[in-house]
Amino acid sequence: MVDQGLSSGAGLALNLVLARWLLGEAYGAFAVAFATLLFFSGFHNVIVLEPMCVIGPARYSRRLGDYFVAQLKVHTVLVAALSGLLLLVAAGMASLSMEPALVRDTAASAVALPFLLLFWLVRRMCYVVHRPSLAVGTSAGYLVSVLAGVFLLRQASWLNAVTALLLVGAAGIFSALMPLQQLGVFWRKSPGACCWRQVARENWAYGRVLTLSITLLWIATQAQTYLAAGLIGLGAAGVLRALQIPSLAMTQIVGAIGLLVLPTMSRDYGAGRSDRILHKAVLTSAGLTAMAVAFAVLLGVFARPLEAAMFGGKFSSESWLIPLFGLVPVSTGFALGFSIALRSAHRPQFDLTANLVSAPLALLVALVFTKQWGLKGAAISVVLGAALNSLVVFYSFRRWASAGKSLPQPAPCCPAVPDVTTN
Repeated sequence: MVDQGLSSGAGLALNLVLARWLLGEAYGAFAVAFATLLFFSGFHNVIVLEPMCVIGPARYSRRLGDYFVAQLKVHTVLVAALSGLLLLVAAGMASLSMEPALVRDTAASAVALPFLLLFWLVRRMCYVVHRPSLAVGTSAGYLVSVLAGVFLLRQASWLNAVTALLLVGAAGIFSALMPLQQLGVFWRKSPGACCWRQVARENWAYGRVLTLSITLLWIATQAQTYLAAGLIGLGAAGVLRALQIPSLAMTQIVGAIGLLVLPTMSRDYGAGRSDRILHKAVLTSAGLTAMAVAFAVLLGVFARPLEAAMFGGKFSSESWLIPLFGLVPVSTGFALGFSIALRSAHRPQFDLTANLVSAPLALLVALVFTKQWGLKGAAISVVLGAALNSLVVFYSFRRWASAGKSLPQPAPCCPAVPDVTTN
């Protein structure tokens, strides 16, 4: 929880100062570029981060140091490809004579992407070895770097969307170096080192279904930003992003708890303990839903003073959107325990089913509502898309749980070699 608060707090603080200090159009361009960055980072999540948390504890629990080295190599290859594609997107925008600020922000996000994803990778490694305190130190270094950088850029009058994105990348690589050494990743020599190509094949076997799923999920959750920018203007996209900042804080907390639960459910799967997975799924979803509901109520009570404190009244006429967006983490929390149970049991296809159903409907609702009611319609479609996705995930979980099939224990893909670096 503390780790997630520190890491997400840095991102939210950066969004806050940009939303408060930049002009509406400039922050809107940043919001669109950031949405594009999130889309590309989603592939890294399902091809590297998610398989590492599921496969690592189940198959490589006694040689995680070697496994992390292999995953770092997979990460390097993947982020090089993703950054190259993002640069091509920026070049395509320039060829279409799109807004210059949007082109610059997209190119800057391509430069920052590899280093931000390295920071995320290191924190996930800490979770896999059950060392959240090391992740806390990593995130604290990231937070300090971002805040200090923002202060220096502001003092020099250089703070804008491009420099902010480059700062995120610099802070990411600076914060990741020391934890990598403590995890035993640097200068590691082992006769039984894991082959990174084999690890890449395992990652792909697990994540290939989720690549389509993450694309659909991005459509369901980020299409509103693009539609607002295209149908209303870049300023509207900035408002939509800025007023989601309070609810994003709770979404990050919900996600943090999910990251901690995923390796434990994966271990239960490896031991064939299906009853424990079902029990943990229900408890996780119930607890997260209750917490998110309480947070949404607080947002409803303090929406106006919160907007004034965060943005100085810049978005006072739209402050009612803050508690509306607070309903999104309620849906996310409700679905998360069930989604993690399905993923830990190597059933990622259920996520794909959920997104195949919810993404087209969410996109249709967003298009119709944004055309009909403008910014208000875009905001409502964000909430409806999240609710629809959570209901489909719950239905998928019930189908899987009611089947009553035992979970087979997967055979280890590497020989059991003691790894003292993870003790």
